[in-house]
Amino acid sequence: MRKVFLVLTLVVYIGILFGGHLDSIFNIAKFGGEYRIISSETLSKANGWVSVEGVVYNLSSAAPTKKHLKLGEVDSKLLTKDKIVGFLGVPISELNKYNGKNAPTMVAVNGIVYDLSSSRPWSGGNHKNQHTAGQDLTYDILKLSPHGISKIKSFPSYGVLVFTPDELIRYDGKQQKKIYTSVNGIIYDATYSKKFSGGEHYGHDMGVDLTSEILSLQGHINLLSKLYAIGLYVLNEKSITKFDGKNDKPFVIVKDLVYDISKNSQGVKAGTVFTGEPRKEWLVVGFVLN
Repeated sequence: MRKVFLVLTLVVYIGILFGGHLDSIFNIAKFGGEYRIISSETLSKANGWVSVEGVVYNLSSAAPTKKHLKLGEVDSKLLTKDKIVGFLGVPISELNKYNGKNAPTMVAVNGIVYDLSSSRPWSGGNHKNQHTAGQDLTYDILKLSPHGISKIKSFPSYGVLVFTPDELIRYDGKQQKKIYTSVNGIIYDATYSKKFSGGEHYGHDMGVDLTSEILSLQGHINLLSKLYAIGLYVLNEKSITKFDGKNDKPFVIVKDLVYDISKNSQGVKAGTVFTGEPRKEWLVVGFVLN
């Protein structure tokens, strides 16, 4: 019995140490940019890089030819923490294509995209005529499903769900029923909150970053705990140019983070990559999709 216990403990320890499965490393509620977000395009071009269930490793010459691997397809001894490059970012528009119809069957819960292609109940991308693949189902799984997230977690992860500014704006509660907003780089689903009905909150439109607005409203940080964190807000060197302080908020990229520089921006050009150190008055509003 003791031997069995030690073996199980070792298995759990190895899973936590080496990761591989996103659940062992990524927690959307606590994510602050500790790991880079890697695009599929960057992954495909980087020699030696592979995504093992959503965790991107640099295996150099030991890397298999396939770019997307399950844990069982790679030697676990290679998956050391020092070889982790970051997490594979899966844009919501890409997830929408994985609807199980002549495509993989995937869903997102708590910011993690899971591959359910091997699940019989999800055959064809539909589960009991209640849930459709290719979508974020955080609310459905956590609030409505009798099984909770336990069954979903038994399937391999594929990456981290991300939203670009152009994608997030579609979820403003007006163009469609879903109401999403971003605070400190985390996308929240406010669809089921009466406080965000009609696609606005205290005069603020949804489908955009509301970091400074939420922080300025008393008690609103606690309000976020009642919403559902579903993904990450991501920008790159191209999309940051829109946020020049004239057409939109003043943002800059500093290393792998995006900052709102509304306060203390003297000498800094908004909508660009800033090579200096971020100032303490700046607010983290997103992450860079590398």
